Amino acid sequence: MYIPEKILCDLPGHDKKACWLHNLADGVIQSEIQDDILVCRDCIQFKDVINRGFGRRTADQALGKTIARLLLLVSEKTIHLEKASRQLKSKAEELTLIKIITDAVVKTTDLNKALKIILTGVTSGRAFGFNRAGIFLIDERQEMLIGKYAVGPRNKDEALRIWNELKNLSFEKQIENISRDQDMETDSLYNTVSKIKIRLSDEENILVKSLWEGEPKFHDRDSIDEEMSKKIGIYFDFNEFVIIPLRADGPPLGLMVADNYYTGQPITESSIDALQTLATACTAVLERTLLHQQLSDRLKELEHFNALLRENQNYLIQTERLADIGKLAATVAHEFKTPLVTIGGYARRLKRMLNSGKPEKKDLDIIASEVLRLEKITSELLEYSRKSNLEKKPHSINDLVRNSLDFMKTQMKSGNIELITKFDTGEPQVELDERRFRQVVFNIIGNALDAMDPGGRLTITTNAENGYVELKIEDNGKGIPEEDKSHLYTPFFTTKTSGSGLGLPISKKIVEDHGGKIEFRSQLFSGTQFSIFMPQNVEIEGGN
Repeated sequence: MYIPEKILCDLPGHDKKACWLHNLADGVIQSEIQDDILVCRDCIQFKDVINRGFGRRTADQALGKTIARLLLLVSEKTIHLEKASRQLKSKAEELTLIKIITDAVVKTTDLNKALKIILTGVTSGRAFGFNRAGIFLIDERQEMLIGKYAVGPRNKDEALRIWNELKNLSFEKQIENISRDQDMETDSLYNTVSKIKIRLSDEENILVKSLWEGEPKFHDRDSIDEEMSKKIGIYFDFNEFVIIPLRADGPPLGLMVADNYYTGQPITESSIDALQTLATACTAVLERTLLHQQLSDRLKELEHFNALLRENQNYLIQTERLADIGKLAATVAHEFKTPLVTIGGYARRLKRMLNSGKPEKKDLDIIASEVLRLEKITSELLEYSRKSNLEKKPHSINDLVRNSLDFMKTQMKSGNIELITKFDTGEPQVELDERRFRQVVFNIIGNALDAMDPGGRLTITTNAENGYVELKIEDNGKGIPEEDKSHLYTPFFTTKTSGSGLGLPISKKIVEDHGGKIEFRSQLFSGTQFSIFMPQNVEIEGGN
């Protein structure tokens, strides 16, 4: 081969270094001179060497053609590698953008913010660069495809203004601003898309078709007639757009629609692929946000219903109180009427007798008795309605019961009642208000005596166990009918011919004010047992 001596490379960036052909002749390996080979197609001296070589022997010609072919292959390979490198770099940038978007979506629990973050990525010139985009989601009942969010300018002038405003703002900063934004601004495109509701049963609708087919769909003006365009109602006008289903491993979540109406930039296969990659990555995190939104909505509904229930409960309580007041008024009127009639009658009789000078003592006794009866009813009403103001002191439960029984000996003797007492030998102590607790004992024992025929048996037991002292009062009387048991502590309920029906409600209130509880069990014609449980040696809130 003809090689001029000391050929120096004249191409820019090679600094007049010796031609690689000399290096090749000296045995330098190909990998070290490949960069020089790539520029030799533009070298006049190199072409001269090749042409001269072709003019010699056949071997020289073959060698020249081989070198030229090798140079062409190296050049093509380099172009391919450069293209692959650009594609790889583009894909890396794309994945970086997707990670920024998905990380931001994961951090928010607000569905609208999550959708705006995704669509900002779709429309940002620093990201995927579409002009406008919207997202449609399937409703919870799986009946409708509903427009949920959209991002895009309303006209070209607004588009230019927005792009100028954002050109110096990084994509990360745009996403950060959305995440921090408390007031989510919307535009006309959002207002249009948010009104769209398409039945999933409408199988002819291109959005529904794309949803179920699960593949990206490209549409231009020629592929959609005017009627279908109005039916979709996505934009007022369009050139072409792409539909990307939002689907991960499970059923479809919805779909994304994007176009380049203002710039007229063609929607390429690579841009569709990029959008599909974004949709796939976002679907999984969007499902989580959507679930959180649904749970939040359910919680708000429950809170609303709970508020309604509280209002209804307050209304019912108020109504019940009004009913109680009405019942109280009726009871008081009934209870007061008889004594007042008696007092009035005897008072008028006394007045007449005073005029004749012959008053009788028994008339005064009857008046005094009826007044005492009125005082008792009034006292019970005040006791039931008053707030807790206990004057508690330590007391032996056994001594307190014994003293209470002493006051009732005459009543038990007149009824020929057998009294059996079984007191705890440990003399358990309780903190209580003596006067009010005696009232409980008198009420329950009085009811027991009323329920027994002459010759009945009354058993009183005390026992300390598990931090409580139990006072058990048991009779072998008539028992309580099943239908009356649920009303036993209801104010003004009574089966007696006389009485206000406040004895047991008052007793229950007093026991509970002490931090205790009262229970009963009864069998018709076999007797009734009341158990009063009082905290043992424990200071209860409300005491002094």
